[in-house]
Amino acid sequence: MNARLRFSVLFLAATLPTGSVVAQDSRGGAPAKQPAKAAPQDPHGMRAWQLAMLRRGPNYATLQGEARQKAMHGHFTNMERLAKAGKLRLAGPFVVGKDAPKDAYAGLFLFDVKTKKEAEELCATDPSIAAGVFEIEVLTWYGPSDITYRGDTAKQPETVALFNGKDLTGWHTDIPKADENPDIEPSFVVRDGVLVSRGRPQGHLITDADYENYRLVVEYRWPGKPGNCGVLVHASKPRRLYKMFPQSIECQMHHGNAGDFWCIGEDIAVPNMEKRRGPKDRWGVDEGRRRRIVNLTDGSEKPLGEWNRMVIECRGASIDVWVNGDHVNSGHDCTAARGQIAIQAEGAACEFRKVELTKLAN
Repeated sequence: MNARLRFSVLFLAATLPTGSVVAQDSRGGAPAKQPAKAAPQDPHGMRAWQLAMLRRGPNYATLQGEARQKAMHGHFTNMERLAKAGKLRLAGPFVVGKDAPKDAYAGLFLFDVKTKKEAEELCATDPSIAAGVFEIEVLTWYGPSDITYRGDTAKQPETVALFNGKDLTGWHTDIPKADENPDIEPSFVVRDGVLVSRGRPQGHLITDADYENYRLVVEYRWPGKPGNCGVLVHASKPRRLYKMFPQSIECQMHHGNAGDFWCIGEDIAVPNMEKRRGPKDRWGVDEGRRRRIVNLTDGSEKPLGEWNRMVIECRGASIDVWVNGDHVNSGHDCTAARGQIAIQAEGAACEFRKVELTKLAN
């Protein structure tokens, strides 16, 4: 199965000694509430579970493109929801060879519910099953009452503060105007524990390290007149565009447009592409082309002066963006899957009190 289906790391390896599954909120929230430890149902510590066996469905090989991306994104989101509700204890894929039959078993769910009907109803909420990517067969399985991962105790995903609140350790700047005048006023400073993009001279603050498969949490606000700024992910070649912008995908912070994608030498696809990007023959990633992909919401930003929370989740070839809890953009088939992270200085002062990264399972 491909990388999008390798969800055992999230659920199987995250099973705690209590027998419950940890699910991180897709917007970077707290771990899911742990369900109560199951009580033994007989003197041997055994009980009945509902085991849903997933087979490849009729549309497993034929559902492609945006429809498949939507189904699989919903698949992962639904698993997180069921784990958080204490209904899903284990989930994982099977290793299936290339010569496997079309209806080969693909994986399993272990549900903490009393009846097969309840398990079937939970499976019906999975968009990948509704779309025919998978089919299910529910069996009542008699097993240990306290399902526990017997390996090492699961670890929470590692979270690191990219901005330490003191200085710009781990970052470097690329300011074109500084080439001829190295003593030019800095575009980025740390003031009272806050990272400030002063807006001018224009350029970028770039991480020294590359990253892939992560959730980035950025908390920002406009201290004065709002304007333009942004967070760039999968950044690589410096000054790829207009001799200024590194090759990347920009997650826009421009006031009133937070969550737009801008394609800078890299590309990404979204649902309703022509509606949100314009005529297809004008799409592109260079000067003069349609590089902007409009976000999905209006009114997600806080009033001026208040702190906004942007969450950017990069997983493989997908990028999702939330602004203050609203899912404002979701892209797939990105032409890059790793790179540096950059913050812009693009005309208006913007303050950052948090730039925090959590590594995700591959």
